Amino acid sequence: MEQPAERAKNTLKDWLNSPELQELRKAWRESELQTKTEDQAWWDSLTMEERARAFRQVVSLMYKAEVKERGSYRHAMYDIFEIDYLDGMMCNYMDLHNLIYRGLEYQECDISGDNDNSEQKCDERNN
Repeated sequence: MEQPAERAKNTLKDWLNSPELQELRKAWRESELQTKTEDQAWWDSLTMEERARAFRQVVSLMYKAEVKERGSYRHAMYDIFEIDYLDGMMCNYMDLHNLIYRGLEYQECDISGDNDNSEQKCDERNN
């Protein structure tokens, strides 16, 4: 007789491999590709001045969210950029956010490492 845990595992496995979920994954990938293609076409249509303006604004907002306010990814997306959570996911902003956070945290440890105890705490936090 099949145990409930095995039945749940099989059910989850079946669901993960279901044609419906495979179709959803395919639609998601196609949507991402279309968005990236449209974004690239938009970028290519900009003049150099417009590109520079867009770049300066995005980097200024990133600096505000990541360095000045040291906010969460959610804070950056909703409060600073005022865009959807998934927009940042589609362009790997969460990876950048995490790298910046770790870099700032490491820099703080390096600067404040006046004694052995603070260095040990920083080592533990960064591992």
